[in-house]
Amino acid sequence: MSDEGDFVIVATCGTPTEAHLMGGVLEAAGLSPQVADANTVQANMFWGQAVGVRVRVPASQEAAAREALAAYEAGAYQLPSDGPAPAAFAELPAPVFSPDRAVLLSFLLTPVFGAAIQIANSRAMGTRDRLPGQWISLALLTAASVFGIVLVHALNPGPFIVFRAALGLSFITALWYVISGGQQSKALLATYGSRYRRKSLKVPAIATAVIALAAGWGLTVVGA
Repeated sequence: MSDEGDFVIVATCGTPTEAHLMGGVLEAAGLSPQVADANTVQANMFWGQAVGVRVRVPASQEAAAREALAAYEAGAYQLPSDGPAPAAFAELPAPVFSPDRAVLLSFLLTPVFGAAIQIANSRAMGTRDRLPGQWISLALLTAASVFGIVLVHALNPGPFIVFRAALGLSFITALWYVISGGQQSKALLATYGSRYRRKSLKVPAIATAVIALAAGWGLTVVGA
């Protein structure tokens, strides 16, 4: 594989197997892909959902790589025995966050994080008709999270009370995902395919973690 020049990420996969498959598609197209973070994700599957396995190519090959992956999604590499090629997926109006990765982070950052990401995705996807229900979910989850944080603070104060409360709210997070959050993930896959354009959750996750630490520290100081 070539290591000349800058590399750009053309796909982010949830598992090393999927990433190597994408890499094989690109190699078959005569390109020079690299699969990054495969060993890390192999050792920790939760890291794969939170960050993903990246497939990248030299910047000069980006256009060709995206064309090859689009052809793969359209069934260009399908064997004759596999049946008819599936219909081409629609193009997302704008990149969105992965709902599945967001819910995993919600187990540490409270379900409010996942609900807020869901609303941001709905706006990007143009499904604003679902926003009223999602705002109601966000309000209810916020109330539950505040109650959990106050309870944890009363029992055992400290700067990490938000994270501890989030773990205590795991059942609520899982229930919300089954009822609402998971539906958005299914809709994305059904309409746009598994290779839909994703935005990184690093910035919102880090920002939320910093706010959570600040809130925990503030409550600890006030209650001291």
